[in-house]
Amino acid sequence: MENNLLNNDQVKKISRDDVEIEVHYIDSLGNQLADSTYLTGHYLDNLEMPWKTIPGYVLSSIKNFQQSFIPNDDGIYLIYFTQIAAPVIVYHRNTKGELIADPQYLTGDLNKSYQAEPLEEARNFLVDYPKSVKGHFSDKVQEYEFIYDTMQMADHEVPSNLFIQTKNNVPVYEQPAGKQPLSQTLPYDTTWRVFKAVQENYNETVWYNLGGNIWISEKEEIKTFTIDQFNEEQKLLSSPLGATVNNISFTYTVVDSMDIERSVKVLFYANQYVTAWETPYGTIVSNRYQGGQSVFVKRLIQLDNQSVWAELDDGHYMESKYLNL
Repeated sequence: MENNLLNNDQVKKISRDDVEIEVHYIDSLGNQLADSTYLTGHYLDNLEMPWKTIPGYVLSSIKNFQQSFIPNDDGIYLIYFTQIAAPVIVYHRNTKGELIADPQYLTGDLNKSYQAEPLEEARNFLVDYPKSVKGHFSDKVQEYEFIYDTMQMADHEVPSNLFIQTKNNVPVYEQPAGKQPLSQTLPYDTTWRVFKAVQENYNETVWYNLGGNIWISEKEEIKTFTIDQFNEEQKLLSSPLGATVNNISFTYTVVDSMDIERSVKVLFYANQYVTAWETPYGTIVSNRYQGGQSVFVKRLIQLDNQSVWAELDDGHYMESKYLNL
């Protein structure tokens, strides 16, 4: 007579899920990193390990590892080790490939999610960006790039008698929003007339044109001011080239003058030109003087604002700081 109690199929059917295993998630110091997982199953059945990804950690070892349901009062310990994730670098460039802000470094725990973002103040100028800006921190550096059209300029209205005065040696550029300044700076305490101005649409920075291809940012160490135009009598001078020291009576007063009668050179950019004036702070003349050019100075005059001007033999005036006197 067959003994049904020894039939394997029958034994399987009456077996219970009576084996329970606790899986712990701890660091190398024994600190709990996540809630334990409880597994139940038939005795000797296959046990599938419930792995967990824990941001900032990597699995380093396993204590009491087992692959089948065998009673284990201590449980299984998955031991994790701290690991620093590589940064995510976000670049913000204009359409010329130039950075418009310092690169952003996103940091976080390993495997933690992140999202790269464009510059809040430049969202309206965004023209190109990555298809996906989300991911997870890993052990490798990840990079994203956002492109903005920040080179848009608009004319900026300024008074026709606007001037700037330098409060330090300041850089100038060949074009507005230029990145590389010209080789020489404008000297401290010199005055320049502003011919026109433009404003960057992106950050509203105003750039002043000082004649030719010389531009300066309002953010440099300068101050702006206006000078009253000369009076009607001076406008009617038959020959501006005949202007003398006595004709200078705009805003400033002549406090001193000295005859020197000698040839000097223009101290300025070799490929740039220095502005000449009919009278100091009066009207700028079309004739300009190139850096390194020799000119003949008849006399020097000093105004009550401490500026010193050279009267040239052609009757024009130039600030003496641009001459090797």
